[in-house]
Amino acid sequence: MKVYYAILPDGFDSINQKELLDGLPENITSRLSDNNSIKRMLSLIGWHLLKNVTSFNFLKTIDFEEKGKPFSQNSDLYFNISNTKNIVTLAIGSERVGVDVEKLREPREIIYQRVFTESEIQSIEDANDKVSQFTQLWTRKESVVKLFGGGISMGLTTFSALEDCIKAFNSKVIIQKVPIPNYICHLSTYRNVKLDIEAIDIPDLFSS
Repeated sequence: MKVYYAILPDGFDSINQKELLDGLPENITSRLSDNNSIKRMLSLIGWHLLKNVTSFNFLKTIDFEEKGKPFSQNSDLYFNISNTKNIVTLAIGSERVGVDVEKLREPREIIYQRVFTESEIQSIEDANDKVSQFTQLWTRKESVVKLFGGGISMGLTTFSALEDCIKAFNSKVIIQKVPIPNYICHLSTYRNVKLDIEAIDIPDLFSS
């Protein structure tokens, strides 16, 4: 499983997005918002990451599941994209995959009962570094539901993500940490896979 990540450099211009939009097929751009936000820029970078490691024609085969998870028709390649606060990650390979990346997030106790099991809540409360433990668990659970193509509505409290090999939604799931400096990232698959991680410079992405 290949994992690419790209970090926006300081002072990056997130407003000038026309060239990036023009470089993607309509089936992708039609899913994006109309405003030139940093969120849309991160989405554009994610799609260009995917285009660079596959092709423009590959992007033209992409459709979206009911919950919005993208997939390629007529291909044995599976992928998932995540972005947050100036970073984009792309996981791609021959296995179905879900990936989530975050900066450290302050624990929000108001969401505990909707997101975490009792044992997960206890692990946060018992942790010496509650911020890290909260973020670790958040990305672990998000990667699992993204593997299945869903979101919080799937029922995040129906499974615990404290272990690396778990059962979720009647399936065995393997959770792996993706080491990215200054970020927390996890990846979920149905089978154990070897990870190959590569950082991509933003200028190289746009010039290729």
